[in-house]
Amino acid sequence: MDTQEAIKNVKLVGGSLALLSVAGIAYAVTRGLNHRRMYNRPFDPQTIEELEGKILEVGHSNEKKDEIRGVYLNLQTEDEVIPVHLGPAWYLNHQERKFKTGEKIEVIGSRTKYNGHEAITAMLVIKGDEELKLRDKQGAPYWHGWRKRAS
Repeated sequence: MDTQEAIKNVKLVGGSLALLSVAGIAYAVTRGLNHRRMYNRPFDPQTIEELEGKILEVGHSNEKKDEIRGVYLNLQTEDEVIPVHLGPAWYLNHQERKFKTGEKIEVIGSRTKYNGHEAITAMLVIKGDEELKLRDKQGAPYWHGWRKRAS
């Protein structure tokens, strides 16, 4: 193999590696953006309210993919039973705070319609001295850009 052929091969391999790197980065960015955007519940800053009640059920929405599947609570207040949408399962599974049927909690969130039914999209859930912050006052989720840190 002469020098020119070797240089041509190096360029070919280098170009292929560069193309694969760019494709890999593009895929990772797209996957990351989709991962954070796939779970979505309505939120209206004009309808924020505070509720107290007892958890009747802790459940997951029907989606099969963890990026989309949400965690909700059915909350029995003094006046009603209402679903409280917390956030995506992948995010809540990494939180220390887990919810159990029968617990009394406070919820601050936005009353909206989801699939034609009233629901609360939670910003904050309080049990005793513990708080689980889920969204800011505009409804922006705290899990956007969040990654579990290694212990």
